[in-house]
Amino acid sequence: MQVTVHEIIEQELELVHHLSHKIWPECYRSIISEAQITYMLDTMYSLPALRDAMAQGQRFLVAYRQNQAVGYAGFEPNIASKPECKLNKLYVLPHLHGVGIGKVLIEAVIVHAKNQRCTSLFLQVNKQNPAVAFYEKMGMYVREEAVFDIGNGFVMDDYIMQMDW
Repeated sequence: MQVTVHEIIEQELELVHHLSHKIWPECYRSIISEAQITYMLDTMYSLPALRDAMAQGQRFLVAYRQNQAVGYAGFEPNIASKPECKLNKLYVLPHLHGVGIGKVLIEAVIVHAKNQRCTSLFLQVNKQNPAVAFYEKMGMYVREEAVFDIGNGFVMDDYIMQMDW
């Protein structure tokens, strides 16, 4: 399986927007309500929200397989002026889960983080998300648990996972 990863520029954020709307409904329907999925897509994955995230320092990588965009990662190195990188987003088309695309994306994020002198990578993941096992397999551990109020009566009940190097 040949997978390539490229960092995108603002004009390419439509790829992330499009992939999100294909991935989220399928991946989250057994974890959160359809109303929360819609709310989160509208507030976090609209083109204006993605542009704002990029303007505030988030960077995006897109994975391609056979010249098709199949997944993406959003990350922010040196968040809050600390030598750590936050993985804000990591998603792969559901029919391609388990073939190594997520691993390729995380490895690419780690390279970028190390180039920015980060010493760790952390993320938030829903406690019920099967991806928790994937992150553990990648060498991450649960640093803490947290509940975040995201507005409109919705919360995110997450693990904060981390890997150090």
